[in-house]
Amino acid sequence: TKAGLFFHDIFEHLDFRSEGPDHKETLVSEKLRAYGFEDAWRETVITMIDRVLGLPLDPAVKDLRLSNIGHGERLNELEFTFPLRSLSSKTLRALFLEERGRDLPRSLPETIGALEFAPTRGFMRGFVDLVFLFRGRYYLVDWKSNILGKGIEDYGPEGLSRAMAEGLYTLQYLIYALALDQYLRLRLPGYDYEKSFGGVFYIFLRGVDPERSAEYGIYRARPSAGLIRLLRDRLIDEEALAI
Repeated sequence: TKAGLFFHDIFEHLDFRSEGPDHKETLVSEKLRAYGFEDAWRETVITMIDRVLGLPLDPAVKDLRLSNIGHGERLNELEFTFPLRSLSSKTLRALFLEERGRDLPRSLPETIGALEFAPTRGFMRGFVDLVFLFRGRYYLVDWKSNILGKGIEDYGPEGLSRAMAEGLYTLQYLIYALALDQYLRLRLPGYDYEKSFGGVFYIFLRGVDPERSAEYGIYRARPSAGLIRLLRDRLIDEEALAI
């Protein structure tokens, strides 16, 4: 847990576009001390940072790297709150049964059905690690410090898909995407999901190595507009928003 908090803190305060080593070295040294880690880890952490910043986030989008994102084009720890309709694990499972086959794990309804929580109605509240803007499109990023294995091969597509399913991160990123869609709908004139929403990146920091392959350490997703509309209709209490 402490390592995860450390990495989140680093990327929250890191200047992605800084070319000089001093900024990274100073920041990493400060955070290592703050979290009780030895300074011997500094070069290892800096190497990891450089790999993450240089990672092609989407090979289909030229120059889409975090190193090209300035402070004015990003929001860290974006907080969201929206009113929920009455919700239970049963209704949530039924929702995803309808959507089975839409680029979602086929096991998702069963995994959600195994959750145990009392039927609830209130507010959904959370934080998105990073939202950034690149060439007119908005993207969200979640940092993951999970240890999936000892080798880079453990962070390939198969290992990442397994981690996303077991951790219910698929449900997590759908909630984040819905929250960001709601945020942009309320604040961005002329907002259109298809044109303005770029996608979701779950970056498993320990497995990133662009020199090996852009497939290692990063899970990419872009929920369909139809799925986001369905989630909005089923989860968000629009009447409460209007009050």
